[in-house]
Amino acid sequence: MPFQHIDSFVKAVHTVIESMLNPDVKTGKPFFNEDPLTKYEIAVLVGVLGDLQGQVICGMSKETARKIIAQMLGDSSPEIDSLGQSALCELKNIIVGTASTNLAEVGYYCTITPPLLLIDGEVPNFLKHINMAFTIPITIPYGKIELNLFLQKDELTA
Repeated sequence: MPFQHIDSFVKAVHTVIESMLNPDVKTGKPFFNEDPLTKYEIAVLVGVLGDLQGQVICGMSKETARKIIAQMLGDSSPEIDSLGQSALCELKNIIVGTASTNLAEVGYYCTITPPLLLIDGEVPNFLKHINMAFTIPITIPYGKIELNLFLQKDELTA
C-alpha cells in the first residue's frame, strides 16, 4: 500500500480526533496485525469502495470506547448501548470520510459504506477472510485505538 494511502488515514484520525475529542493524539509504529477483527472488544468497520477497496477497522477496548462515548455525548457514566454504539460509528464514519477526501486530493476516489460495530470478537461469516491488516496504533488520553487498513487498489481502475 503506497504511503499516501496510509498517510491519508493517519491525517484523518489526527484531524477528527483532535477537533472532536482531544488535541493530544500520538501515532505509534505501524505493524502487521494477524488478527484484526477478533482481538478487540470493540471493532468498528467501514467499507471502502472505488480506487481502493476493502475495510478500515478501528479496534479498541470497552474501557476506551466508554471514555470516547463519554466525551462525545457529555455523559459521565456512559454505556455501550445503542446510543453509545451510534456515537462510535459516527466518529469512525467521519474519520473514514475525511480520509476519502484526503485520498481524492492525491487522485484516488473512494466511497464508504455504513459502519458496522462488532463486540467481543464476534465476526460475521462474510468478513472471516480478513486475517491480516496494516495497523497504525493511535494513543489518545482515553486509551489506545488501532487503525487497521485492509485495503487494496482496484485493478480495474488502475
